[in-house]
Amino acid sequence: MEDRAPDVSSSSVSQQSLSQSSASKRFAGRGAWVLTAYGICGLALFGVLAYFFSDFIAH
Repeated sequence: MEDRAPDVSSSSVSQQSLSQSSASKRFAGRGAWVLTAYGICGLALFGVLAYFFSDFIAH
């Protein structure tokens, strides 16, 4: 019985480290989503500017 007590505490420590690593992975992916959003907004802005430029050239 006494031998099992350290195993329980070490497993709880490993669970805490796993939860911390998964939390850091979750927040690490946030930058990619922000860059994706900026990229989509940039492409939309480029499309709007291209439309107005082509309309200006056509007239």
